Amino acid sequence: MTAKTGHVEAVWSAPARDKQAEETLIGELHLDRIAARMLVNRGLCDPDVARRFLDPSLTELNDPFLLPDMDKAARRIVEAIDKGETIFVHGDYDVDGVTSTALYVRAMHALGVKPLYRVPHRKLDGYDLKARAVDWAHEQGATLLITTDCGIQARDAVKHANSLGMTVIVTDHHEPGPDLPPAYAVVNPHRHDSTYPFPNLAGVGVAFKTMQAVIRLMRPDDEPKFIERFLDLVACGTIADVMPLLGENRVFASMGLKSMPTSRKLGLRTLLYSVHPDMSRPLNSETISYGIAPRINAVGRLDDAAIALDLLLTKDQDEANRLVMALNNFNVERQDEQRRMISEAIELMSGRDMTDVKVVVLSSSNWNPGVVGIVAGKIAERYYRPTVVIGVDESGTRGKGSARSIPGFDLFSSITHCREILDSCGGHEMAAGLSLTMTRLDEFIAAINDYAGGVLTPDDLVPKIVFDGVVDPSHFKLRLLDALERFAPFGQANPEPRFAARELQVCDLKTVGKDQSHLKLRLRGESPMSIECIAFGRAERAAALRTGDRVSVLYTPQVHHYNGQRSLQLNIKDMRLTTEHVAALL
Repeated sequence: MTAKTGHVEAVWSAPARDKQAEETLIGELHLDRIAARMLVNRGLCDPDVARRFLDPSLTELNDPFLLPDMDKAARRIVEAIDKGETIFVHGDYDVDGVTSTALYVRAMHALGVKPLYRVPHRKLDGYDLKARAVDWAHEQGATLLITTDCGIQARDAVKHANSLGMTVIVTDHHEPGPDLPPAYAVVNPHRHDSTYPFPNLAGVGVAFKTMQAVIRLMRPDDEPKFIERFLDLVACGTIADVMPLLGENRVFASMGLKSMPTSRKLGLRTLLYSVHPDMSRPLNSETISYGIAPRINAVGRLDDAAIALDLLLTKDQDEANRLVMALNNFNVERQDEQRRMISEAIELMSGRDMTDVKVVVLSSSNWNPGVVGIVAGKIAERYYRPTVVIGVDESGTRGKGSARSIPGFDLFSSITHCREILDSCGGHEMAAGLSLTMTRLDEFIAAINDYAGGVLTPDDLVPKIVFDGVVDPSHFKLRLLDALERFAPFGQANPEPRFAARELQVCDLKTVGKDQSHLKLRLRGESPMSIECIAFGRAERAAALRTGDRVSVLYTPQVHHYNGQRSLQLNIKDMRLTTEHVAALL
């Protein structure tokens, strides 16, 4: 990227080959060489480990009682149920928080309990457990308060609940601060003293584990039924929260996607059919990431996430239809707002000298705080810098922001370094949220860039696209693509297969899509037959290409479904006119 223009050009790279490991996997697991290389590239060289990856099973789920404080938490919940205490569940307004709240409520209903529950209103309540919610629950007679996907930073609210005589159990997966909240139990795989084998659970994963432990104590014979019944919610929250799809999360995602079409949760099934009406096509992680998740998130960004929670809890088809329509409408509104804000953010970046900028910080009183996280992600991707985007309130005095990172930069550590400047903050390595008084904005910008200057190197600020090998597209037949589906579901830490090809000839090209933002091509490699390709969001490349040009591409081979037919299609991830430089890379 040049300092003045902000133009980013990714470096293509492939892991060094370990042909001996490939041969071992080919012999032990009877795989195609491409599949074997993909496993080795992902560090899965041991045949037994690779076999478990390719065939995820519920037997791989860890014992929930290995989580810190789980024994205390589960036994206290059982005690509250047995004594008929009023239980209050407090969640969050994103997909992870909504699905985990729904899981607690539904699981408790199955045990004959009707808990109080609440997800905060983003604009009215803000993020995390607050004293106001505690007071409301106390007025309703709640004696046990359970947080889900929040609470690990809510020290003051937990203290307040304690002062009212309530028992607080925090179940969360966000990074803890220096001190844990003073709750009766804190169930979080990221606790510094945790020895849980898989720390990367989503909030809904922690909720699932908590209720699994409760079911085991109360109705051990029902534990298998509980696991199968709630995999759909866990898959939604885990994929939507961009958790690594390895280990337990891979089991949740894989098994949950398979169970979703026959889910007993009427609202979830209705939403699924609205975004994926053709059930002859298999579900994948993109169904969640680009279909279900944006709709649930949209209502929490623009209005009240309780609407999405009602959908996941309803047993009435008419209500489900009405709520799905509402979510679809909010999603359209969110898309319009997002386009406007991204355009304004890019305008703010126009002409900016990026020489000394390590972290981009943008703010505006014209930006919806509920959408700033999406904008931060788009700006971070475009300029390849960690990015903080802040929406300022009408008075111009307070701002709420979301941050998105790039590989190699821990956002949670960076904002923790600036904690003294901020009113509140929390999050993960790759995504975080914060609020601050706007008079301290310049101080924050200087502090986070100073921190980043000691962490990021020039090489960190160059995007890298890792691919699995150089393979001519003609190698891929539908049978091989079906075999590669064993690597699914794809997502964080388990990327789609990517391959490079050189000297492909452009046979045809045109822009497509409602806003003509995508590029559709036909490319020909070693085979005389050309292959259909799609490059999403790459319409600007059309001006530099002509029929007959030779290009080098990074692509993901995929099955294209149309009119009941299946064919090979290449999803182009990056493309360059072939030069000596590109040829040398491959």
